[in-house]
Amino acid sequence: MTPAEAGARSPVRSYGTGLLRTTVRPGPEGGWLWRRQPGPQAPRAFAAVPAALTGPIADLGGNGPDRLVPGREDGAGRRYLVTGEESLAARLLRDGPTAEAETALQGVGTLLARLHRLPPPVGVPSDRQAGLDRLAHWLSREADAGPARELLRTSLGEDRWGVLRAWYSETVADTRHVLSHGGPSLGAAVMGTAGVELLTGEDLCLAPWYADLGWVAGELVELAWQQGGDHTRWQALLTALYTGYGRDLGARWNRAAALRTALHLYDFSSYVAWRPQQVRRYAGFLSFLIDL
Repeated sequence: MTPAEAGARSPVRSYGTGLLRTTVRPGPEGGWLWRRQPGPQAPRAFAAVPAALTGPIADLGGNGPDRLVPGREDGAGRRYLVTGEESLAARLLRDGPTAEAETALQGVGTLLARLHRLPPPVGVPSDRQAGLDRLAHWLSREADAGPARELLRTSLGEDRWGVLRAWYSETVADTRHVLSHGGPSLGAAVMGTAGVELLTGEDLCLAPWYADLGWVAGELVELAWQQGGDHTRWQALLTALYTGYGRDLGARWNRAAALRTALHLYDFSSYVAWRPQQVRRYAGFLSFLIDL
């Protein structure tokens, strides 16, 4: 292998946390090869995708520009051959809300709606999102779960803490399940050359329809709070997501945003760094969402 060939095969970028690692490199015959694997502190392996689902999931994009990409097993990780090298999360962090992001989010909503209409076969491994399982360490146990949780609980106060726990409990107790992506984050939405390519399968589960939609909506609400700027432009992103899905979250929106924000704080505190100042800041935003 020549130095040039070796350089061509080296990672374009590699990043991650104790929960998830991602490497993006040029594909062997064009496109981009994304490899994602559980981080060294991840509480569980990726979900197994039933063989009967791989084809139907990949076909849900139809002839349109947007598609679900189920990926292939690669040891403990998954490989995805896509046409883009950058995620929607990275694009939003760099450029803020744009017309291009609106189009991508409408595509995400459309793909999630199609996935939810797919009859779930035998073999879907879980009836709860992996993210909600992680959040259970904070919200569904009375035992000590570390200083970040205790500071958040104290900062919110017992009444708000109780509301957050109740919203979590109601979500996981809801048995009106659909075949769910389980973790349709902005970081798993690749900005492809023709449309959005949603990496799928790592957290596949059975869950209420609003769990997936609320995951993306909650991430957008948190990002709008973090980034600031023109509120109407961020709202346009949410509208595009709901338009693609065919319905919105209604009065449930702040509940979804609060649970997603709490999960992000849990993941950062558990798998990146425990920062008291950040917990207090997030407690203020969570208080706002809970009190709406």
